[in-house]
Amino acid sequence: MKRKLLLALFLAVPFFVAADFTSSNWQYERSLTMPALQSSGYVRVKLDGAVASGSQGFKDIRVMQGEREVPYQFSVETAEVRAQYIDSQVLDTVVDSAGRMQFILDLGQNGTLHSKLHIETGSPNYKRQVSVYASPSLLPHGSSGWDLLTDKGYIFKFTDPVTKFSTDSGEVAYPQNSSRYLRVVVESGPEGALSLASGSVYRYEISSAKEETETVPADVLQNKETQTTDIIADLGAPGIPTHQVTLSISDRGNFSRTAYLFGSNDATAWSRIGQGHLSQIDTPKFTGGNSTIEYTESTYRYYKVSIQNFDDIPLTVANHIEVVHIIRTVVFEATPSATYTLYYGNPLAFTPRYDLSRYFEYLETTSLPEATLGGERENPKYVAPAGPVVPFTERNKVLLNVTLAFLCLLIAVFVGWYIWRHVKHRAPTGAASPVIPSALPQTPAPAPQSAALPSQPASPPPAPVQPTEAPRQ
Repeated sequence: MKRKLLLALFLAVPFFVAADFTSSNWQYERSLTMPALQSSGYVRVKLDGAVASGSQGFKDIRVMQGEREVPYQFSVETAEVRAQYIDSQVLDTVVDSAGRMQFILDLGQNGTLHSKLHIETGSPNYKRQVSVYASPSLLPHGSSGWDLLTDKGYIFKFTDPVTKFSTDSGEVAYPQNSSRYLRVVVESGPEGALSLASGSVYRYEISSAKEETETVPADVLQNKETQTTDIIADLGAPGIPTHQVTLSISDRGNFSRTAYLFGSNDATAWSRIGQGHLSQIDTPKFTGGNSTIEYTESTYRYYKVSIQNFDDIPLTVANHIEVVHIIRTVVFEATPSATYTLYYGNPLAFTPRYDLSRYFEYLETTSLPEATLGGERENPKYVAPAGPVVPFTERNKVLLNVTLAFLCLLIAVFVGWYIWRHVKHRAPTGAASPVIPSALPQTPAPAPQSAALPSQPASPPPAPVQPTEAPRQ
């Protein structure tokens, strides 16, 4: 049990130590101008691009009241969207002689609020205007009893036959209504009547705008080699989150072109992060257009929009773009007459965890008083972290190379001396010449035979010698 407690204490110590705020570790500070407070309460601070670019992804933000660290809640104020689909049935789909597609949606009952329509078609390319009518009772298409909700709806679909890239928008918004029946009229177009795949209705609610739009200067370049118009914008620093760019195109004529979006932090190495379809159509049959590209939120410093002109005349694009980013805020509890400072710019800091995060959702934060950020300034107590320690071998590369060369030479001399000494000891010391065998095999000479003698008896073998016994005493 003691070992477990000691282990838990050992693991917890680094977190307790890391939670201590040391002002010399934070590079930037901003004073906070507080709103007039009658009593203690929560305030909201909107973070700007300087905080986004100077912080480490907002994780190193600290709110201080003198020497006391103030708990806060970081909030990404994305637009809160509530979409509740309503069961509906498609009735009476017809195409009239002018090529208009018409259908009726039955929502089942009156009294259900709805405000948006989604149309799904099987056609690959089109641009159409849409009108939506409502009625509490089912009426024929041509009846004058239908109430017009909107005639400004715009749906489109674009499919590139080469790259197979496809983008579309099939949603039509209208004023909130509670009628049971909707009549939808999709105008005709040069592609012929559309084929309806499905139609659905839902109640669509979006919270108050929590995005900001910033106009950024841009360079407009005409690239004749690639037949593109390139618009390059510099946000000033990386780390600023954006998710949408809008171009300002002054051409009055009709056009329909694909555009690719790239991001970079050095304006040299570009990464493709999105693409869209830019268009402007103004004809008796249709009026509409699009000059916006949406993409997954990114934090690049440079953005480049490349419009594919091919053999058409390049578009006239203004030398600026509009970027949209989601608002980031910090919410904390403040007391009247207290002074607060916001710190950021510590690459070694971690994201703090306060009790406030556990009950923040139970607080009413929609109309909090707002504090404002002062100008960014360098923290006078800031001490830049020491650079990485360079090893001795990296700091003395020449000495290391010379030493290695000397050691290699020394080893080569020792090996040569050893081989020479070994060969010298194995060499023969006698003066006799070595015997060289004859190349041809030698036949052994026959043994000499003595003259024939008369046979004589063989002498008997000598008798064996008998051992003598010592005389007995």
